[in-house]
Amino acid sequence: MTISTDNPESSMAERLLAYLTVGVAALSFIALFTILLAPLFGVDFASSDLWIWPVSMFIAYWGFPLALILLVAFVLWRVIANRRAQKNR
Repeated sequence: MTISTDNPESSMAERLLAYLTVGVAALSFIALFTILLAPLFGVDFASSDLWIWPVSMFIAYWGFPLALILLVAFVLWRVIANRRAQKNR
């Protein structure tokens, strides 16, 4: 099995979109994991004045939908680029 090298070069914006998608999804997973495990260590969200808990909640709530939207945008971008490459052959 050989690896095909006739794929078009990925642009900087495409790589940025891919890395941003993975980064947002990973950050959301870490925030969700933190929020779910914090009560096991005795953290009380209601009495805590720390800014980290509302921020973690915001990231966990909105991060996964944003990562999904970014993933769809990346897939569409890749499909369009592949069709253009096939057309230019």
